[in-house]
Amino acid sequence: MARDGGDERFSGLSDQITGFLDGVARLLLWVGGLLTVVGVGFLVYTYTQAGTASNAAQVAQNIQMFRQAAFFGVLALSVGVAWLMWGEETAGPIMLIIGLGLVFSPSYLPGMLGAQQGDKGAAAMEALASAGYPAAVVGFLLIGGHLFITVRQRAVQGARAEQLKFGQGIKEESDVRNVILGKCWQLPYCRKFVRERCPIYHSKKTCWKERVGCMCEESVIRNAMEGKVIPADVVAASKFIPQNHKLTAQQKFERCKQCVIYNEHQKHKYKLALPAAALGVAGVYIVTREPAGAFIKDKLVFVDKTAKSVTSLNGDPGTQKPTVDPVTGKAQAKLVSEDVTGINNGFIPYHEILYFVIAMVFLAYLVRVIEFTIFKLKA
Repeated sequence: MARDGGDERFSGLSDQITGFLDGVARLLLWVGGLLTVVGVGFLVYTYTQAGTASNAAQVAQNIQMFRQAAFFGVLALSVGVAWLMWGEETAGPIMLIIGLGLVFSPSYLPGMLGAQQGDKGAAAMEALASAGYPAAVVGFLLIGGHLFITVRQRAVQGARAEQLKFGQGIKEESDVRNVILGKCWQLPYCRKFVRERCPIYHSKKTCWKERVGCMCEESVIRNAMEGKVIPADVVAASKFIPQNHKLTAQQKFERCKQCVIYNEHQKHKYKLALPAAALGVAGVYIVTREPAGAFIKDKLVFVDKTAKSVTSLNGDPGTQKPTVDPVTGKAQAKLVSEDVTGINNGFIPYHEILYFVIAMVFLAYLVRVIEFTIFKLKA
C-alpha cells in the first residue's frame, strides 16, 4: 500500500491493528462502491422517469431512500480510499474530481439526459449533487494532507538524503545559531574547528557564492587540521580562499547542490517562500473573487444553455409552471425544475465552489513548483 515504508502516522500501530483497519477499509470500499452505484444509478433513473410517474408520494420516497444510499455509499467509499490510498499523490485529485462531478451534475446532466422533469426531477438532481460532498471533502483532505506532509518533510529535511554527497551524516553544531538566510558559517553544519581557520568565515562571504567550502574542498579541511592561521581582516582573508581551476563553474555548483550546508540554505528559502505563496494566492483570491466568480458563472450558464439547445430543450433557466397563490388566489409562475439546483437561480453557488477549488488546486501545484525549483533545480 502507499503508506508502507515507514509512514510515521502508522508507526505506533501494531501489525494486528493495521491489518484490522485495512480489512475495515476494504469492506467500506466495496460496500460503499455498491451503494454508490445503486444510489446514483436509481437517482438518475428516477429523474428520467419522474415526468411519467403517477404516484408522487412513491417517487419522493424513492428519492429520499436513494439519496441516503448514494450519500452514505460515497462517504464509505471515500473513507476506504482515504485509508488504503493514503500517500498516493493522485488519490486526492481523483476523489475531488468525482465529488465535484456529482456536485455539479445538476448543471450538465439534465441537458445530457434530454428532459426537465419538474419538481420531482429537481429533487432527484439535488439528491445526486448532495452525494458528491463526501468525496469532494475527502479529496480536499487527501490533497491537503499530502501537501502538509510534503511541506513538513521538505522544511525539516530539505533535499532527499540520497541527493546529498558532501557532509552527509554530519550532526548539527550546538554553538551556531541557525540564522534565516544566513551565511554558511551562520548555519548549524558549520564545524567550529574549521570555522576558526576558514577563509570564507574571516572574509565574511559564503561558500556557495565562492563555489568552495569546508565540505567539498580538501584544501580547506587540510588547512584547518594543520592549524593554518587566517588573517582576521576581511580583505586579507579573501586572498586565502582556495581557487580550484580543475573544475568548471557548473561542476563546482554541482558540488553545492549536493552539500548539507547549501541544503540548509535552501530549506530557509523554502520556509519563506511557502507563506509568501499562500498569502499571495489568498490575496489574489479575495481581490478577484467577485469578477472571477461572475465570469465563471457566465460560462457555466453558457454551457448549460448550449447543452439544452443541443438536446432541443428550452434554454431558459427553468420550466415555468402555473401555480395559485394561496392568499390572493391569483395564478403565478414558479420555477420548479431548477429552483434548487439551477446555475442562475439555484441555492448552490457552483461558481463560488469552482473558483475556490481552482484557487486551492493552484496553490497545491504552486507549492510543487516551489519545491521543484528550490530542491531540484537548486535555484
